[in-house]
Amino acid sequence: MINFDKEVDKCVEILKNGGIILYPTDTIYGIGCDSYNFKAMENVNKLKGSNPSKPLIHLMNSLKMVEIYLKQIPDIAKKSLTGKNPTTVIFNNLNNNQLNHKSIAIRIPKNKFCLSIIDKLNRPLTSTSANLSGSPYPKSKADINKKIIHGVDYFVETIDNDNLRPSKIIRIIDEKNYTVIRD
Repeated sequence: MINFDKEVDKCVEILKNGGIILYPTDTIYGIGCDSYNFKAMENVNKLKGSNPSKPLIHLMNSLKMVEIYLKQIPDIAKKSLTGKNPTTVIFNNLNNNQLNHKSIAIRIPKNKFCLSIIDKLNRPLTSTSANLSGSPYPKSKADINKKIIHGVDYFVETIDNDNLRPSKIIRIIDEKNYTVIRD
């Protein structure tokens, strides 16, 4: 049995020191780092075999945090971010250049562990699926590639869940319209 508070504290310590964690999210196992540490984000992409400058999803703890990074949040995006089903929303109307991107993918996780990390870190947590680029996402902890496990600074192991699924992804077009990238 894991000690929830100790695990959160360990993850935050590693993130603040530029490290990479492998952790359970509300969807699938993720690889994460501090969203303000561009070197750590490059390292996540290198570990996966992705383009080092590829943008990653930003997990945030509330609409209040999302508002810091966007000029406005359309109602359809608010419903998607706070709805029952995990949905990642891509926005093009950034208000804050600290994240250094032209667009941003945001999800508010439905997972106490992720939310606790974000609360203690006091800024977004980057996240990407725990798989090598081009490989299927892991449907369980047992499916995570050993290269990924050995390439992170900390692996938060929990009870294995089967049939994990990635989030739905939508891109906001304007106030009333969006396109579905992944259902």
